[in-house]
Amino acid sequence: MLHFLFTVVLLHFCVTGQHQHSLRGDHGLKRSASQKGVSHANFVTHKFQHLHESLLDSSHEVVQWHECAFLCVDSPPCVSFNIGLSPNENGKLRCELLSGDMFRSPDKLIVSQQFDYYSIKVCNLKYYSLKF
Repeated sequence: MLHFLFTVVLLHFCVTGQHQHSLRGDHGLKRSASQKGVSHANFVTHKFQHLHESLLDSSHEVVQWHECAFLCVDSPPCVSFNIGLSPNENGKLRCELLSGDMFRSPDKLIVSQQFDYYSIKVCNLKYYSLKF
């Protein structure tokens, strides 16, 4: 019971960003082991940021940011993505799926007028340590 209460309290105190968009789920990323299971992610937007990380494959073209998010969730090595802010001549946005993230490579996150960066929501536990 104490473990359950701690989990509920911890989830309650996870701070969310002002520009956060969610794809089903309370936090983080969950992928199903099979195609029939549930997969979900909760991404946080980092406006006007671009992560210079190796692309998983060639970039994709999407109409809206959440299409890129679904592509990331459906690709097991993907943990974050960059999305272009301006549509190309076809009216689509550039979607870059990444195997790295800003937490592992903070020096690769730069200011950009062409992209927004989306990372998986992470709860900052250092502010919520509880003593038993």
